[in-house]
Amino acid sequence: MDMNNTTIATPPQSKKLPCFIYSLLVVYTLLFFPSISFAIEQPLDRIAAIVNNDIVMFSHVIKQAKRLKTVTQVSNNKRLFKQALEQLVLIKVQTQKGKELGIVVDDVMLNRSIEGIAKNNNLSLEAFKVALERQGVEYTIFRDEIRTRLIINGLKQRQSGQRLKISEQAVSDFIFSQAKQLNQNTEYQLQDILIPAPNGISLSHFNKKRKKAEKQRQKLLGQTLFESKRFPPKDLGWKSNNELPLAYVRTLSLMGVGEISPVVHNSQGFHILKLIATRGRTQQLQQQAHARHILIKDVSETGKQKAQALRQQLLKGVDFATLAKTHSADTGSALNGGDLGWTTPKTFVPPFAAVIKQAPLKAISEPVKTKFGWHIIQVLARKRVDTSKAAIRASAKAILSKKKNKDAYASWLQSLREDAFIEYRIKL
Repeated sequence: MDMNNTTIATPPQSKKLPCFIYSLLVVYTLLFFPSISFAIEQPLDRIAAIVNNDIVMFSHVIKQAKRLKTVTQVSNNKRLFKQALEQLVLIKVQTQKGKELGIVVDDVMLNRSIEGIAKNNNLSLEAFKVALERQGVEYTIFRDEIRTRLIINGLKQRQSGQRLKISEQAVSDFIFSQAKQLNQNTEYQLQDILIPAPNGISLSHFNKKRKKAEKQRQKLLGQTLFESKRFPPKDLGWKSNNELPLAYVRTLSLMGVGEISPVVHNSQGFHILKLIATRGRTQQLQQQAHARHILIKDVSETGKQKAQALRQQLLKGVDFATLAKTHSADTGSALNGGDLGWTTPKTFVPPFAAVIKQAPLKAISEPVKTKFGWHIIQVLARKRVDTSKAAIRASAKAILSKKKNKDAYASWLQSLREDAFIEYRIKL
């Protein structure tokens, strides 16, 4: 059967589609399944393709090609039919694999999904069925299509559930490559130390300058102040994303406020930057606390009395670290004198977190009861940390993970198709 001799007519356009019909059309687009009947010329139905133990009917291919024409505006009938048939073949392959893996969509799950679609369109289920019928969509066919989509979604979730490792270097590379876009409205307050190495110097001289810059950077990392007698820092003030060289923006996109950059090279030489502040970047400040504790692993009154006795010793001047090492049931922190390091309050259970947030610095807390026992807590210091850098990295990692999952699924689907028995019964 020659596809070029088959006519695909464009359906008449409705003057104004209701919101719920528009939503349904989007669902159909995602499904790659035609459902709305169009007035078209077509021969008697026949098998278009055999996919393992299932078939694709020619009438479905025509409907799918019809949908593709309205979505893509492609006028070449042969290409439309090829795309439509291939999409339907892939749907068969996926649903077969989903059923093989035990992905079942029962009537309860299906009904709940359809009721959700109806609810999203502000309709009862009965009103939704009527709306489908008015648009020429058979409810039984609609149910089958939603069931198919749910099976494919389940298959995708099963595949994406297989962890794909995203390296920290890959995250850095992504942020680096998208620096201009990610920091479009950002301004930076900078200090810059330059080790001159102008263009045209010899390779040996260039390498000596680079080593000198690396040595200077290591020295700066060990200092409290960003200063050098030999290479005095220059205050660049506030610079917008567009005012800075791309090499600067790329480096700054990976930095947090207060950090010192890796060595950056340009035509002037080697630069070491310090990020003083930012504007425009979504700043996320997070409270952190440096605390230590002693845990008595006994939630009874006896445990509380033991904790009270230890607290009295601390108030008399006995060393906190010494008592923690000998009495704390938290073996992980006891080795460090009860020191928990810098942490965020939300890391801890609520009663413990409340003390971390509110207790006066250096004070020895009253015994605090948690599900672990009784705690004596001392907050040594607090600070607010800009976590914007971590947020950008988390966002970049999520984007990369989604892309990697999508690419991995496409590759897996292609191999699934190659392993399937597919016989085409129509001439393309």
